[in-house]
Amino acid sequence: MTVQYTPMSNLPYPQPADPADLPAHLKALAEALDHRTVLRFADAAARDAKVTAPIAGMLAWVGSPGRLMYYTGAEWVPAAPTPVYKINLTSGTTTSTTFVETLSTGDPVTVSFLAPASGQLLVTVGGYLWSSVANNASVMSAIIRNSSGTVSLAASDNRAALVNSVSRASVSSQFLVTGLTPGATYSATPAYRSGATSNTASFDSRFIRVDPIP
Repeated sequence: MTVQYTPMSNLPYPQPADPADLPAHLKALAEALDHRTVLRFADAAARDAKVTAPIAGMLAWVGSPGRLMYYTGAEWVPAAPTPVYKINLTSGTTTSTTFVETLSTGDPVTVSFLAPASGQLLVTVGGYLWSSVANNASVMSAIIRNSSGTVSLAASDNRAALVNSVSRASVSSQFLVTGLTPGATYSATPAYRSGATSNTASFDSRFIRVDPIP
């Protein structure tokens, strides 16, 4: 069979002089189209078991957690990264002068996400903050961890919302995170601290939002 290919998608098609073997011609076309469609798999493990040699630009729907992915040539990453957001309306306090993730009441506010192809994202944390002692800080930052629980980016005053007043104030802080592994799973959790053990730092309606940068 003399193979000819379409100029745009490089798909094979038979020539007039080729044997009239319709099954063979359809098989060649189907195999050429197979990796160009949106593939469907139950999860990432099933995808990786089936697609052992992915090609840049391939698309795959992963049923769990329900996400369209594409292959960059190095990693599978979300085709359309979307923000994730979580809020805890329960008020809580701490007197710890080092960052903690759990306050006196309420659970940690953790979100999970896949790093985009750029390996970059914007994290926003905030809420209502106030202190029991004037001129003492109530500070809210965030911790980024990989899927094994290792800290990729620690909480820091340089990436924090803070209030130095006994008056309740609505504040937030946004910071850039870089150097994440594209396609890898991470989590982000707010962390809190007080400026002094004599000060009770209070936090209410605390939230975190992660915006992947494509």
